[in-house]
Amino acid sequence: MYLVPITRMEPVKSLEEINKPSNNGNVQEKSEKSFQDIFKEAIQNTENEVKKTQETDLLLASGKLDDMHTAMIQAEQSAAAVEFTTQLMSKAVGAYNQIMGMQV
Repeated sequence: MYLVPITRMEPVKSLEEINKPSNNGNVQEKSEKSFQDIFKEAIQNTENEVKKTQETDLLLASGKLDDMHTAMIQAEQSAAAVEFTTQLMSKAVGAYNQIMGMQV
């Protein structure tokens, strides 16, 4: 089964370290991705995996692919990518609903 790798998280820094000027005098730039970028990457990854699975299935059906295990591995990778994206969307919608339900 294919597992989608999780990217490394940067350690938490104090406000002084964040606002401290770097060597060239500018404020340090953040290299963080927004949730929108992460979600777009997950969707793109899922679409790519599904396309690869469709291509592998076509090769298997036409007899150009000899090993069945390659097709099965690709199908599992595609299923894992779809499951990850579905879980990510479900968690995001749940968090949104929880925030909207808060009393101000």
